[in-house]
Amino acid sequence: MFKKFLNNLLGNEEENKKKESAPYSAGTPVNQNAGDEIDDDEDGDDEVQYQFDPVTHHGTHYSKEDFDAAANNLYQQYLDGEDEPLSQQDKNNLKREAYRKVYMDWNGHDFDQLAKFEMANSLELTGYVTSGFDQVKEEGNALYEPIHGISLYDYAAIAHGMTQGIAETDLLKAFGIDGAVWGEVNVLWPERMKEDPTYGIMSKYGEYFATAGQHPKLAGLTPGIGSGSTNSNLEKLKTDRYFYEELCGARTAAYEYGLDGAQWIVDNYGINLGDFQAVAMDWMTQQNKSFESSQVMHYSDYQEQKRKEYAQKFAKEQGGNVADDIEF
Repeated sequence: MFKKFLNNLLGNEEENKKKESAPYSAGTPVNQNAGDEIDDDEDGDDEVQYQFDPVTHHGTHYSKEDFDAAANNLYQQYLDGEDEPLSQQDKNNLKREAYRKVYMDWNGHDFDQLAKFEMANSLELTGYVTSGFDQVKEEGNALYEPIHGISLYDYAAIAHGMTQGIAETDLLKAFGIDGAVWGEVNVLWPERMKEDPTYGIMSKYGEYFATAGQHPKLAGLTPGIGSGSTNSNLEKLKTDRYFYEELCGARTAAYEYGLDGAQWIVDNYGINLGDFQAVAMDWMTQQNKSFESSQVMHYSDYQEQKRKEYAQKFAKEQGGNVADDIEF
């Protein structure tokens, strides 16, 4: 998955070479900070330590208006250089390549920083929301209006409460609804998620689900067995990335060998699926916000290592051949 992401980030090599050979007059950034100097040394390496807006990840040495103008200028150059009519998707891809090119040229050719920029601005650049970046505007958006008085945060909290083993009757009473209303709410919120082409509702739901345990209406409700409020393994899962990656690998291997991976984690570590998914969302959000390709690859490799180890374990337990897991 990560290699696919990098290929998408870097783009098609042949297409990139074609674009690089085209005339390029997108301009250079106008320094917005009087105290900063952006110069290149004799080897062409940037001497400056670039500063970036923590929300948009644009460089602070230029304005967004100047950047958009330069990127759109380059995009038009790309369009003018095409010999055949393009589909809308091809045009979108070409525009994204123009934005990438200008961003790299203006911000020191740092691929990790480019990844952060693209995730922070994914709604504008691709039409889709990336989890961990506050791109969703709920106020004034009809898709986020409460359903029968149940907001998206409420809906996530109820779903989270159910994964904790809290009795449904207690949950619904706490939120002031009955079973019939809940039945409609539980259909209509997922329908809205399907209607949202940006995946913003789904992303926001994931963020709310990860913090749903803090919802005030869940206070005082009694979780069921295995909810993990005092589970040391759950606390370790939240703070130890290696432990999290190990259990991800184990769960994947379990499914590969015909086991219920989620139930295996419950049986062996007392962590239910709801808690596990909430922690997964938190780790993904942290990773997106502080993206480093080397770190992502490191954890990906570690998870794959653990997957293979657990695959051997499950194969042995089932009397199978551990060589079945080897790819030729």
